[in-house]
Amino acid sequence: MRARMIAAAAASALGAGMLAANPTSAQVQDEPARAEATAPTTAGPGASVETAPDGTPYERYVFASFHGGDDGGRNGEQIWLSASKGNDPFNWYELNYDEGTAVSQPILQTVNPPQGQTGLRDPSLIRSADGEKFFLLATDLKTYQDGQSWSYRQSRGSRNLVVYESTDLVNWSDARFVKVEDDSAGNVWAPEAFYDESRGEYIVFWASNLYPDENIATRNTSQISYNRIRISTTKDFVTFTEPKTWVNLDRSTGRQGWGMIDSTMIATDDRIYRLTKDENGFRVLLQYISSLEDLHDTWGDEETEPYAVNKNPITPLTREPNAWTMVGNPNGSSKWQIPGLNGGNLEGPLVFKDNAEDMYYVFIDYASGGGYVAWRAPSMDVPPNEWEYLGQSWCNTTGLSSTCNAQDPTSPYWSLPVSPRHGSVIPVTLEEWETLMAGYNSPVHVEASLVTTDGDAVSEDEWLNEAPELEVTWTDFNDTGLAPAWLRLVEGHNDGARVVSAERITSGIAQGMTMPVNAVEGTNWAQLEYRDASLGGDAVMLWTPDVSYKLDTTAPVVGATVDGFELSVSVTDPLPAGVRENSGVASCEYRVGDGAWAACADTVDLGASISDRTVTVVATDNAGNETTVQVVAQNELPETIDELAAGNHMPRSVVRDLQQFLDAAADAEADGDQAETLRQLRRLAAYVAAANISKIDAEAWGTLWPVLLDYLTPQSDVATLQQRVGDLTRSGDIATSTGRDLQEHLTAAAAAPTAQERRTHLQALRADVASARANKVSQDAKTALLALIDAALAS
Repeated sequence: MRARMIAAAAASALGAGMLAANPTSAQVQDEPARAEATAPTTAGPGASVETAPDGTPYERYVFASFHGGDDGGRNGEQIWLSASKGNDPFNWYELNYDEGTAVSQPILQTVNPPQGQTGLRDPSLIRSADGEKFFLLATDLKTYQDGQSWSYRQSRGSRNLVVYESTDLVNWSDARFVKVEDDSAGNVWAPEAFYDESRGEYIVFWASNLYPDENIATRNTSQISYNRIRISTTKDFVTFTEPKTWVNLDRSTGRQGWGMIDSTMIATDDRIYRLTKDENGFRVLLQYISSLEDLHDTWGDEETEPYAVNKNPITPLTREPNAWTMVGNPNGSSKWQIPGLNGGNLEGPLVFKDNAEDMYYVFIDYASGGGYVAWRAPSMDVPPNEWEYLGQSWCNTTGLSSTCNAQDPTSPYWSLPVSPRHGSVIPVTLEEWETLMAGYNSPVHVEASLVTTDGDAVSEDEWLNEAPELEVTWTDFNDTGLAPAWLRLVEGHNDGARVVSAERITSGIAQGMTMPVNAVEGTNWAQLEYRDASLGGDAVMLWTPDVSYKLDTTAPVVGATVDGFELSVSVTDPLPAGVRENSGVASCEYRVGDGAWAACADTVDLGASISDRTVTVVATDNAGNETTVQVVAQNELPETIDELAAGNHMPRSVVRDLQQFLDAAADAEADGDQAETLRQLRRLAAYVAAANISKIDAEAWGTLWPVLLDYLTPQSDVATLQQRVGDLTRSGDIATSTGRDLQEHLTAAAAAPTAQERRTHLQALRADVASARANKVSQDAKTALLALIDAALAS
């Protein structure tokens, strides 16, 4: 698994309108009338919103979480904030470190001074619909050293929500405790909210056990009820409607008190999705609706008072789902499951959309195994059991551990925040992220980007033909003036094992410095491990998100040949040994002499020429490697004539005559007069065709004529007649004088400037052949010639 995320311009993630908050002193109001149904344009976690309400793109993420009950000997039921390393949802900085130490502190707590239950869990961090502020909802619960059972906490627990507000994620209001359930409830857990745009209000939902009476002091804590998902609405986070039951499924097989908890929602362009933990099976289920009109529909039985406790037998998941449809198998078997793990308590799901691509993430709290594990899919419609499992990162960035045992030995270092438990992720703008980083004591933010040796930026996954370098820059939001304490290269090649350099760079660390990488042919990634001297030195393990590139130093192989006037080209991009991928051929072009470049083809007709021509073929691959091949298209006529003369196949006088035609054609070609060039070549062909055996013997004629035909392709029918008349004359089937007369017609036809004049000369030729006496043209010769003449006239 590669945890790398492309750092790019932001797109959509949690919607601007997704908001949950419950101010203090809740005032119950009557349920408003149901509004007309509209398309689900709600903004919520994962809504298709590319920008913040003011139009600023989202480019970073913020993660709110708690650490669990016992956090290394301290109360971990407090709220921590973490900021993403760039636009990467798989790498995080925990914030608010004690200066000079490796221990981060919570940003929100109710321990000192004591408030409520003196514990905060399950933070839901959300942005207001108008984008003016942030709200954080939390569960009022402490389990750390309280000496109580989970049954007690669900029967005599807090009925409050805890609400904080902030305009910048740094400066927060005091905690507001809101009693949203009366004393018939035994708990209020994991509050979240969702903006219903059709009604202009927020629905707020949580999990509660309900009991037949309100006498908390005498409630039997050994016989708990079961958790329902409860729902209320608010427009101003001061006044709330009376809660009602939203999900009502008793999942107990006996009297265990199993129900449904930890609901969260996300909106896409056309649907709203709800994730909920089924306590029977410790699994997270996924459902959807297609209209806001169905948002308030109850799954399960309508609630009646006095509230029922443990309705047996077990209520099936298929019981009255109303408009909510299960994604995958309706019986809940299509669930997120850690590979190789039979069971395991999975709860506290969070869901969000990637800022830069069409990808959704689900993080689920593996409560019995150390915190969040991660999955992703390109659509929320993918059944949970088909999501890509990304694993659980054991990279710990606090003083509790200084090692990183990423689950996949081939992956870069990556990590969710430190020991994250049930929380939430929202997208933020770059300015909001910078404010957050500067507002708390945060690690130095180091960025490693790829550049060429000339300093040009390299795009993610770009093909290169030489090894790049890593350019190192950093931002010290705490203004300590310190550079990173040391740097170390971490790399991966062709899906092989992660390679951690044994060498640390401790000197010469400067802004904008470059570091070499150990590039190999194929796919590569690189990142830097580093330390912040102001945060406990080596105890806080830090690293940059990885950057990927591809190396191809092998140039394409080009084959080019010329046969007559036909160019044949082949291009391949060889694959180096041990590499599964190379860049591939990007382009192939050729040109003749200094002419214009044209795209290659398997075969190309270069056209006739009486001059030797150099053909250049250039092929380039996607990495920029280039191969150039040159071949010569030779003019065979002069060489052929010289060879025949040297062999005494024709007298010097004939050679001189032929050379005069060639010189005239060459002069015309040099002047760019193609028509005159062709005319001189046709005159040469007519001369050869009419020559008797005393001028050009049969062997010379059979050698020279095929070469001439390559130059006379546009007049092949006339040239064929010239050849046939010549053959028949030499064989005696046509009298020599008659042959000369017929060749004159053919010479005139070959040189004719228009099709009509050519036709006139061919018709005169036909008349002479048809009327010739047997002693001038034999019957066999007449039959053969008339067929060829008629074919030429038809064309």
